[in-house]
Amino acid sequence: MIKIERNIPIPQRTRLPELPFSEMEINESFLAPVMSEDARLVQALRQRVVRFQRRNPPKKFSVVRDGDQMRVFRIQ
Repeated sequence: MIKIERNIPIPQRTRLPELPFSEMEINESFLAPVMSEDARLVQALRQRVVRFQRRNPPKKFSVVRDGDQMRVFRIQ
């Protein structure tokens, strides 16, 4: 049986801010506002990179752990 509960607050959604992909030149990078242990945000960051690459060929990026944060490199 499923228990119905009342007055449970809705968790805040965390969203990534606008990221500077279009401003980047090859060999530039930035620290993303994502902690590497937050798997959900890391996945969201990687998905945003993939979407940008698809819409903007031939630009290519790499997402790498940098200590406890994530760094995004423009590689092509």
